[in-house]
Amino acid sequence: MDDLAKEYVISFFDRTLRSHGDRPEALRWTAQGQIRHYECLLEVATCLEGSSILDYGCGKGDFYQFLKDRNISVHYTGFDINENLISLAKSKFPECEFRVFDAEKDIISSEYDYIFLCGVFNLRVQDIDKTIKNTLLTLMPHCRRALAFNALSSHDPGKSPELNYLSPGDMADFAIMHLSSRISLIHDRIPYDFTLIIRKG
Repeated sequence: MDDLAKEYVISFFDRTLRSHGDRPEALRWTAQGQIRHYECLLEVATCLEGSSILDYGCGKGDFYQFLKDRNISVHYTGFDINENLISLAKSKFPECEFRVFDAEKDIISSEYDYIFLCGVFNLRVQDIDKTIKNTLLTLMPHCRRALAFNALSSHDPGKSPELNYLSPGDMADFAIMHLSSRISLIHDRIPYDFTLIIRKG
């Protein structure tokens, strides 16, 4: 994704944050939809308690709040490309580590038990498919146990022109070929949305 596309993504969420404030709608979720997506991510493990996690594309830290609400204590780190979202997250959760981060430019210096990407690549921008694969290739070596990634399914018959849809089968094939043969594909929880769980071999 070139710099112009990244600027579009940053400015898009700057606008939604100004419009909606500290609510799920700032990240283009409904409250119920956000929770349903997070619940799918929990299928990565029977228990996350005490684990270290990286929330890539963390926005304003809502996934951490979701875990807190369920009394799941983790060592949480959040990365996002948007400085305003990261600033809000830092103010809400000073006990966590948040960082403005771009996987195509910046270096990850730590390892995490689990890495999560929730709706990170749902906007249609130039070269987004290449960026998704490069990001997964960059993140997976820093994951000790599993990575969970969700996206909009290309099987949706009512696609929006501004949104990015991925083929679940193509993403599963890519994961098996380049990341790990130990994968789970969930396509039955949220209509036309899928979660891909990639476990370390």
